[in-house]
Amino acid sequence: MKKLNLIISVVWLCLFFTYSYAQEQNSMFFATMQTKDAQGLKINHPEDIKIISSNNGYSAVMLSQNAAEELHHKVLVHGPGFIYETSEKNALSSIQNVGQKSTKAQRASFSITQEALVTQSLDLVNNLNIANQIQELEGYGTRYHTTNSARQAVLDLKTKWEGLAAGRSDVSVRIVNHTSTAMPSVIMTITGTEEPDEFVIIGGHIDSTARGNNSTNAPGADDNASGIATITEAARVLFAMDFRPKRTVEFMAFAAEEVGLRGSKEIAEDYKNRNVNVVSYMQLDMTNYKGSTNDVYISTDSYNDDTLNNFLIELMNYYNATGTHKITYGTSQCNYGCSDHYSWAQQGYDVTFPFEAAFSQSNPNIHTTRDTFDRSPTPNATHAAKFAKLALEYLIEISNGITSGPGGGDGCTSTTTSFPYQQGFEGSVGSWIQVTGDDVNWIIDSNGTPSNGTGPASAVEGSSYIYVEASGNGTGFPAKRAILNSPCFDLSGLSEAVFSFKYHMLGNAVGTLSVDASIDNGVSWTGIFNRTGTQGSSWNTANIDLASYVGASVQLRLNAVTGNSWQGDIAIDDVKVSEGSGGSTDICEGVAAYSSSVNYQPGDQVTYQGNLYERTNSGWNLIGPCGAKVRSFTTQKLVDDHLLQLYPNPVNGEYINLAVNNDLWKGSNILIIDIKGNILQEMKLKGKVTRISTSKFATGTYFFTLLQGSKSYTKQMIKK
Repeated sequence: MKKLNLIISVVWLCLFFTYSYAQEQNSMFFATMQTKDAQGLKINHPEDIKIISSNNGYSAVMLSQNAAEELHHKVLVHGPGFIYETSEKNALSSIQNVGQKSTKAQRASFSITQEALVTQSLDLVNNLNIANQIQELEGYGTRYHTTNSARQAVLDLKTKWEGLAAGRSDVSVRIVNHTSTAMPSVIMTITGTEEPDEFVIIGGHIDSTARGNNSTNAPGADDNASGIATITEAARVLFAMDFRPKRTVEFMAFAAEEVGLRGSKEIAEDYKNRNVNVVSYMQLDMTNYKGSTNDVYISTDSYNDDTLNNFLIELMNYYNATGTHKITYGTSQCNYGCSDHYSWAQQGYDVTFPFEAAFSQSNPNIHTTRDTFDRSPTPNATHAAKFAKLALEYLIEISNGITSGPGGGDGCTSTTTSFPYQQGFEGSVGSWIQVTGDDVNWIIDSNGTPSNGTGPASAVEGSSYIYVEASGNGTGFPAKRAILNSPCFDLSGLSEAVFSFKYHMLGNAVGTLSVDASIDNGVSWTGIFNRTGTQGSSWNTANIDLASYVGASVQLRLNAVTGNSWQGDIAIDDVKVSEGSGGSTDICEGVAAYSSSVNYQPGDQVTYQGNLYERTNSGWNLIGPCGAKVRSFTTQKLVDDHLLQLYPNPVNGEYINLAVNNDLWKGSNILIIDIKGNILQEMKLKGKVTRISTSKFATGTYFFTLLQGSKSYTKQMIKK
């Protein structure tokens, strides 16, 4: 009799889940998606979708689960491709706000300062731990959000995370229940020691799916057991180090990503409603399938933060250029509602999403019963281990890299007082490394061995130089860059100080050289030098007067940033900081006299009758008389991304919106500049938001520069 009752119970449960699944398939829910996808679904599945309203390329819809699966599995590269909404009102509101990131009062400063801790952490990563955790999650059979096994996987992960943090009073682990799904999420928090109200978050979804009735058999080894296992290993390493961050660190495993980002959407909205200061968010969704040449691909969709993306590239250049921990990288693009980081971006937070492959070459087995651990092309989760290392670099550098603000404490923590001070640099981007000898310059290659062969030949001033190279076919996005941070220079007791270097740009090179100064150890920066445009092959000398920093400790940052579609190198040589007597303040030093036989390009400089001139598109600009101190330029890089906003960006249509998030629009002009430095358009702003026609612009990269007196603010636009 007991056996018969057991059989009846099993049959009843099967019928119940089949009925529940059928009900879910037939029910309609509200969502948002791209209009082109909504229209495609309307053609092929007219009974399964109702388009309520469309705005600027996005639509509010009513959607059946059948249509959602069609979108999820056939139309898109990755992710559900739609965002679940609880009501028609919310869906309509969402499409009005797509692409309009909220501004933050103060932007975080990302710099590499935690080398000792990061190096220690990298050696502790164990790929076998990741492999075991992936297989453990795969063992649940399915983690589809409506199943009991999905809920149990979350509860068991909570127990595992509590075990990792055993004995730590600064750690808590909590379950988060949701209104849009019965599946919960789990969050582990390590409270910061100095800035507990500033949050650094890493997350991924723990649910899985497989098409149709196979959702009861959705192992989800790569999508996304691999991401959760990678996050768990990063947490294990931090606890093994007894790492106690200055900012609060959180680890999140989200429910129901596969059905519209439901778990992460509710959590991100809650954080925004409570005004939680999230400094940065990293998503790990699929880390163990190496489907492309490079190891890591940074997603460059418009809602990802360029500054945070570039910082991940800096981290990999600095910590993973060679050796045991080497990581190669590229960039790729996903789609609307790609993964949980989209939920955070829509609440105004800075997000980044490193992915296992180019999106077009990612794991072909996801969302099927074949998404199992044994189908990974690399054994024992060695590919996912690279993501654990990048996650540790991200978590340690951003959570622990806190310094006091202006006038708020120690200022620069390390100083150099010998002058002239000349640095050597070799290997990877991030900080200057001191060497001895006055004849030693510095060398950097931000993108491996130059493919076009122009790099080594450019060092006409000597065998050591810095150069930044972009691809010759226009695929070098984001722009290649070298960002070098000096130690702190103690300028107390000096009457004058000069920062100097020689530079030129080769071939068709178009890029920008700039120098920023900081008196608070890199918390905030002020632009003191800026050069943009084609410079030609002759060497120019920059002598930057540091008079306003004499008497203090100053840190300098040199940025060399290429354009997006050119061949050539930015080469820099002979970099040093000198006392006034040790370095010339003559702005004409090293600049050739004007010659009528030379075909000068915008940005070229010449001397003529005792004055320094710079070529522009419209003629020659007088900089000043020879012998004078260099004019300084102020470029507010600290607030660039939030002061100016362009949306949608990249732009596919005929218009783009430019928003200026303070009163700087009053009396200011905007220049639109192409990749070659040509000024295409100049206009006076008439309001905080200006609609600008892009119909006459060809596909490519453009720069919108707001001019206000001696200050300038620049934002990049991509026209598709």
